[in-house]
Amino acid sequence: MKILLIHCHYRLPGGEDAVFAAERALLEQHGHTVVVYERSNEEAAHGAAKALLPFRAVWNRRAARDVRNIMEQQHIDAVHIHNTLLLLSPAVVRAAKKCGVPVVLTLHNFRLFCPNGILLRDGRVCEDCPHHGLHCALRHRCYRGSRAQTLVVVAAYWLHRVLGTWRGITITTPTEFDREKLLEFNKIHPTFDENRLVVKPNPVTVPSGPVTPWEERKRQFVFAGRLEELKGLRTVIEAWRILGKDAPLLLVAGDGPLADWAKAQNLPKVQFVGQLPRDALHRLMAESRAVVAASLCYESFALVPAEAHALGTPVLASGIGNVGASVRPGFDGLCFAPGDPAALAGAVRAMSAMQFDCTAIANATRRRFSAEENYKTLLKLYGRRAAEEVS
Repeated sequence: MKILLIHCHYRLPGGEDAVFAAERALLEQHGHTVVVYERSNEEAAHGAAKALLPFRAVWNRRAARDVRNIMEQQHIDAVHIHNTLLLLSPAVVRAAKKCGVPVVLTLHNFRLFCPNGILLRDGRVCEDCPHHGLHCALRHRCYRGSRAQTLVVVAAYWLHRVLGTWRGITITTPTEFDREKLLEFNKIHPTFDENRLVVKPNPVTVPSGPVTPWEERKRQFVFAGRLEELKGLRTVIEAWRILGKDAPLLLVAGDGPLADWAKAQNLPKVQFVGQLPRDALHRLMAESRAVVAASLCYESFALVPAEAHALGTPVLASGIGNVGASVRPGFDGLCFAPGDPAALAGAVRAMSAMQFDCTAIANATRRRFSAEENYKTLLKLYGRRAAEEVS
């Protein structure tokens, strides 16, 4: 098949980029021709492009035209869209639909019903917009703390909801938790075809070699992800402050707006290793006692915990949404109350006294999220009767 993948990168790399890259590699490994149309919001950081971004975020005519031209000239068999915010706009979805081939949209978050995408406000889960309307986000400046920027996102999703942009396509969501939430919201504000919403876990690609036993692992924990509020970095740093000199080494991988604050705490058992390539991050997780996933929001898939488990590494997870649901306490990790540094510190102490079967953790996860299972699902979705076959 010849498949068109469409994706808009945020300014900081994240899980959506990793999924996009992994699925692209998977399709290419199986001999398919992958045509990529990708842009980055970094392109609109300055000058005229920045001034035009609010309009393009609602309807990017050029991007829609580019997609139509690619599909006509390249004779595309199927289209798979990941992120369209901000630069591409949902107009690319409409452009793809008009070409008469199967169109698949992966929802990496809850943006269809929540302008900030994560159902989080002031450090707490918030479902005002899904239940009462997108205008709630304007009152609270939910997108980047700016009423003007929030208005742009609200306008984009309100307009395309009215136009039925997300009707008639197959939409995938990575977990059953996400699916149930989206169906709940869709009953209030119909946006997509419910019979076309299917669960497709994201691919989890890690080295397939032997797993390091628990007793041979270094006494260190890993926090990996954007260094920002919603990932719970403050909770983690404060927990390590509580643990004091008895704390295991914490390695913080990533970058983001809280990086300077976290470094300024100058905790002796916390080291910052920066933004690592995926293979380097996997090596780090594979030799560590645990990965800390302290998210304050539902998350959409919790990729880092899934990768950690595939490497046989237990996870300390905040007990909320997909992060909490990813852990079976006692078997592949422990849970703690989200946003509670003392609870996390207690979980670290408890885990330090436990033993885990790292090989069993890895085997169970690799079966569930294997590349081959993901590939079979993708082919099913790209078929012309994708929604009927999967439902």
